[in-house]
Amino acid sequence: MTTITSTRLYFKSGSSDKEYAADIVQSDRGYFVNFRYGRRGHTLTAGTKTEQPVSFEEAQSIYTKLVASKVSKDYTPNGTDTPYQDSVDSDRATNFIPQLCNPVSDTNALGLIYSPHWAAQEKMDGERRAVDATLQHIIGINRKGLRVPLPQPIVKELYVLVQRHGGIFLDGELVGDVLHVFDLLRHGDLPLHAAPWHQRITLATHLLTGFTSIRVIPVAYSRDDKRALWHQVKDAKGEGIVFKAMNSVVAPGRPNSGGDWLKAKFVESATCCVMEINLGRRSVKLGVMDAHFLGKSRLVPVGNVTIPPNYPVPEAATVVEIQYLYANPGGSLYQPIYRGPRTDVGIEACRLDQLKLKPAQEISPVPA
Repeated sequence: MTTITSTRLYFKSGSSDKEYAADIVQSDRGYFVNFRYGRRGHTLTAGTKTEQPVSFEEAQSIYTKLVASKVSKDYTPNGTDTPYQDSVDSDRATNFIPQLCNPVSDTNALGLIYSPHWAAQEKMDGERRAVDATLQHIIGINRKGLRVPLPQPIVKELYVLVQRHGGIFLDGELVGDVLHVFDLLRHGDLPLHAAPWHQRITLATHLLTGFTSIRVIPVAYSRDDKRALWHQVKDAKGEGIVFKAMNSVVAPGRPNSGGDWLKAKFVESATCCVMEINLGRRSVKLGVMDAHFLGKSRLVPVGNVTIPPNYPVPEAATVVEIQYLYANPGGSLYQPIYRGPRTDVGIEACRLDQLKLKPAQEISPVPA
């Protein structure tokens, strides 16, 4: 028999370290959906979901539901994307909890542009990355608070910073091999959490002058500069702008509403889960979790996306980021663009309620 498609998933929690594999295989009489499960590194128990051969369409449907059922139970392709609490990832855990933004409407953003109490920075399109650098260690930290590797060019510049200042803790967005900094949490041995944000970012700008792999995102302070930044980023089809209260202190997590950091997004993006690879194509079927289905979470499809040639085709159950114009009322994404895998979040980020439906109109309230 020939294997048509296959997925290998893992689950780690406490002392549990499980593996689950699913395959569609072809025989002379039709298709079968087989599975194997057990403790990772041990002999797996085999079984089948199809005692008799079925059509390819039926096998694909069975396979998709099988993979989705495991993903909804926090199985992941590499076994490292589940939350680190009470898991074997706990040795990678740090005390860092990122400060997160709530959205702001275009209309309310206009008030922030005119307010002298708010500044603005471009919202970079990358992965959240903090760095904790001392004379003893240099650590990269992702959005989940887990230690992760850093690109070598960034590490080299952090060594220089540590030699000059004894230590530094930066928060920013990793785009390729460049860390785009938007906050400074520690300088030397001095915590800066209680200092106003405008002082923290001014100090960061001074400290990072001349570096190429670690850069402060330029800040717009005046009404005219904020308005110019708005149109510059929007015309360039950038992701958006983050408004920050000038006197805001560090506030880990995301407030229930409002907050001192607010984001205005110009393009929509969604975190989705790959349900399956479309046979014979460089495209995948996408899904998100619907937590309101009979009181349980289930993976619901939101369409397909083509994978560009410069990206490998992601496996089923991989968490990925998708840019899109809007979501149709049925949930499918209009004009989806694949932006790559998300290694900094887990399946819990793939939520149906994150999708933005087609707007009634697209008129910017911000004058040119």
